[in-house]
Amino acid sequence: MGFTFWSDMSASRALQLFQVMRVGSVIVTSILLAKSGLSTAEIGTYEMLLYIGTTLTFFWVNGLLQGMPPVYARLNSDDRNAFIFNNFLVFCATAAGLFLALFLGEKWLTPALTGQAQVPYFHLFCVYLLLNLPTFPVEYYYLLHEKPRHIVGWGGVVFGLHIAALYLPVWMGFGLRGGFFTLIVLSGLKLAWAAGLVLRTGKPEFRIDLIRSYLRFSTPLTLNVLVGNFIVVFDSWLVGWYYRDEAVFAIFRYGSREFPLATALATGLGMALIPRLSEDLPAGMAEMKTKVRRLMHLLFPLTILLLFVSGPLFPRVFNPDFAGSAPLFNVYLLVTVSRVLLPNAIVLSRGAPRVIFGVGLIELAVKVVLGFLFIHWWGLMGVAWSVVVAFGFEKLALMWFLEKKLGVRTGDWLDWRWYLVYVLALVAAFLVVAGWEHG
Repeated sequence: MGFTFWSDMSASRALQLFQVMRVGSVIVTSILLAKSGLSTAEIGTYEMLLYIGTTLTFFWVNGLLQGMPPVYARLNSDDRNAFIFNNFLVFCATAAGLFLALFLGEKWLTPALTGQAQVPYFHLFCVYLLLNLPTFPVEYYYLLHEKPRHIVGWGGVVFGLHIAALYLPVWMGFGLRGGFFTLIVLSGLKLAWAAGLVLRTGKPEFRIDLIRSYLRFSTPLTLNVLVGNFIVVFDSWLVGWYYRDEAVFAIFRYGSREFPLATALATGLGMALIPRLSEDLPAGMAEMKTKVRRLMHLLFPLTILLLFVSGPLFPRVFNPDFAGSAPLFNVYLLVTVSRVLLPNAIVLSRGAPRVIFGVGLIELAVKVVLGFLFIHWWGLMGVAWSVVVAFGFEKLALMWFLEKKLGVRTGDWLDWRWYLVYVLALVAAFLVVAGWEHG
């Protein structure tokens, strides 16, 4: 059976496994660092550097990656080979530009993003980004050449080595500095592999026309990713700016995590239903209603279970310093209430992506205002609650648009009875756990 699974590996399944490995490596790294003997402040330094890197790279990296398959598909075979090479040049040039901007702008950029005059190991982290960022398209190079097993193999090797490269030097007593030096060496090896792959599969020919068309196509995608993910970045910035304390920042970062299974399954289901909704809306909504009900039967009980076990789990999985992260995590678990709602899929199937973008902008404004107010009133818990409210607002606004503008009744695609039962059960469980914490 294992052989059949491997031989029948599809590109979509390979990319899913790759993303699971990516998320898994982040979680494992967090656990190992918490168990490594590093102080909470030192772990906060690592999380701050990670936050700086994410803030300045996630939007353009994801936008450029999303633009690769559709642009590649429109080209002839000769231009496709040239595109691979020029795509790699774009990533290398953007990484080099970011490296220079970070070095030259450290004195104003670091305080602006973190609220602190400087962050330890900043220069080492910049070198790591310079070498690592151009390797991000590798799995897409394999995807474009229909090599799904290479995608899985690449993911297993690079994420496994990343965990080892960061943790082993820390475990051996070389601290974060040793970890970053090892990550730089690993990134250099990954970059060499990426360059070799590009030279083998691409055509080393500079084509400004391909670069222009690629950037033109990818720019709207980049802006959409920027707006959609700014909420997460804003929260980290707000906590760093408001508290100016690495230990508090680390506690927030470890607690401000949604239930990853809920996000992955709900997003995947929504995207998979869009073609069906586009072809036959009534049948698509009936199918959505059935599958969302099944999703609720899985996710809500698991979320409730996590509410009850997160308190004792966090100090054991990480370390006792992160006990304060559990109440934050419990608030973020309430986001499941909005995650299982999929009006976005119906709106996209009706050809109205601008509505989603517009609602996203309003959601962002709501999040920013509530973030400043709630952190002042309730501290870190206030930041978590602002996320729950903002995400709920997004889904309600899209449901209102479907009802009032498109005449799509919510009851046609959502089983209200089961949804309300599960929401009430989740809220009741949250109140019980909250009562224990304050009792």
